[in-house]
Amino acid sequence: MKRMKMKTTNILVELFDAMFIMILCFGTLLSAMLMKGNTMAGMTYHINFITFGVMVLSLLIYLSLMVIHSEKGLKKMIKILYVEHK
Repeated sequence: MKRMKMKTTNILVELFDAMFIMILCFGTLLSAMLMKGNTMAGMTYHINFITFGVMVLSLLIYLSLMVIHSEKGLKKMIKILYVEHK
């Protein structure tokens, strides 16, 4: 039971880390766009919902693969560094 709780906690921490970095990147790009000034007065942004949907789907696939493989990679690295050297 305790191991299952730790695994759930690890997944949530990894998801939080990945989302935090993505939000920082988005904030950086958004601030650069907003600080551009009035050089392009009347500039508007249009959202293509198909492209947006593909991007969200790709992001979900990437996050799920990252969570699955990062824990496996960490276990492999710990085994190599600590178990095999003893």
